[in-house]
Amino acid sequence: MLDVYKSVYNLTGQPFRLGPDHNFSFEHQTYDDAKSYLKYAISEGEGIVAITGAPGTGKTTLISTLISELDDDQVQVGVVTNVQLDSSNLLDMVIDAFSLSLDRSDHVSAMQGFKLYLRHQYEKDRRVILIVDEAQGLTAELLEELRLFSNFQHNTKLLLQIFLVGQEPLMDIIRLPGMEQLHQRLIAAAHLEPLNFEQTIDYVMHRLSCVGWKNDPALTDEALSLIHKFSAGVPRRINLICHRLFLHAGLKGKHEIVGGYALNVIVELHKEGLLTPVAQKVLGEYVGSIKDLAAS
Repeated sequence: MLDVYKSVYNLTGQPFRLGPDHNFSFEHQTYDDAKSYLKYAISEGEGIVAITGAPGTGKTTLISTLISELDDDQVQVGVVTNVQLDSSNLLDMVIDAFSLSLDRSDHVSAMQGFKLYLRHQYEKDRRVILIVDEAQGLTAELLEELRLFSNFQHNTKLLLQIFLVGQEPLMDIIRLPGMEQLHQRLIAAAHLEPLNFEQTIDYVMHRLSCVGWKNDPALTDEALSLIHKFSAGVPRRINLICHRLFLHAGLKGKHEIVGGYALNVIVELHKEGLLTPVAQKVLGEYVGSIKDLAAS
């Protein structure tokens, strides 16, 4: 397919990819707060951190950005992303996250090997961090097992930090009766909020500036307002709408994206079932109000 970003608008890349990319990381208040908590936890070298947010708010991008900024000589990071865990394979997935070659003939041998790895990293003055993405999929039993992992220590020094990253239900699980020990081990908890209108504009402009945008195509205030309204300020949805806008505008040779054109694209996304139920309801109300105004 024709790359309209380059061929029509002379941009150096695609600014609205749906996949996480820390090169386009956009810093806003709750994002900065969450990142600060993570860095604080690393500096303290102990405790568990929980980062939550609705799908598409940038949790994975935040983790990707953090990892890219860490010194590999000082911090070893392992990431577990499979939420379909059970108590029988948790240790295996943790071992795989750090790319370790350990004896897995039995659970005891594997656990001893992992503890030895942690101790060796401590002796090399390296931090070891385990990041569990989509952690809302973990059972209370698995979260408790992770807490036990975080208790590994040598000479009173904790050997493993754990960052739990997931959707809002994660904190509900942590607050359940019987989870007090895990709750007490939290050193920080942060929640990524959707972007407000001004932040949405700044987000779009930031992504475009990363690929050499020079106001071509121009986006009107009404178009930006519609992008915010139907994305609800969620970065992944903003990317979805903007990517479609640029694709269609480029194919039609348009150098200005106005409100009416943006609305047409949003209606198309609705017909394809790509808008959330909430956005679909907003669209129905929005189109209905336009029809009422036209009839009056």
